[in-house]
Amino acid sequence: MPSNPIETIPLHLRSFFTITEIDDAEFVVGALFRRKFGAAPPDFGRHLVAFYKTGDGSPRLAGFSHMRPFGDVYLSGGSCSDGDTIRAMSDAHREAIQAAGGVWHLILKYAFAKFADDCDAFFGHCGDRRALEVALAAGFVKTEFPPIIVNWHKEMHENFRRALTAKVVALGPF
Repeated sequence: MPSNPIETIPLHLRSFFTITEIDDAEFVVGALFRRKFGAAPPDFGRHLVAFYKTGDGSPRLAGFSHMRPFGDVYLSGGSCSDGDTIRAMSDAHREAIQAAGGVWHLILKYAFAKFADDCDAFFGHCGDRRALEVALAAGFVKTEFPPIIVNWHKEMHENFRRALTAKVVALGPF
């Protein structure tokens, strides 16, 4: 895993696509989040955003994902992409991002690198078939408790894995 999260973004994308953490999700993703989820974005946790640089150099929001610290794990949720931005991309840029896995895939890979030292595992709650395909391709695996998925990025005893999974399952939807 790269030590610098930016290295998770393929070099050929970096001139027009980037991912970064922001402190105020409302300011940057409020409108998109409301459109996708019908509520304000969380005002806690870690907020990752993907930006696309247009031909005139203006940044456009391409995607968002929320990472919520929960004890010794991170909960991944509230992920969405902006279809207007994706449709506004040049064909070559859109195809290059898709070939690299897509906006959410790239955000997940970035998150796994950025927060690897902050938690023992990443968990997601994913019931959508297409989103699950992307999550699995990015490094999540299914658990025995659908729709809970997990990214085990650290070696740990199976008993510890079961305990972390039980803690997240007991939380309910997140």
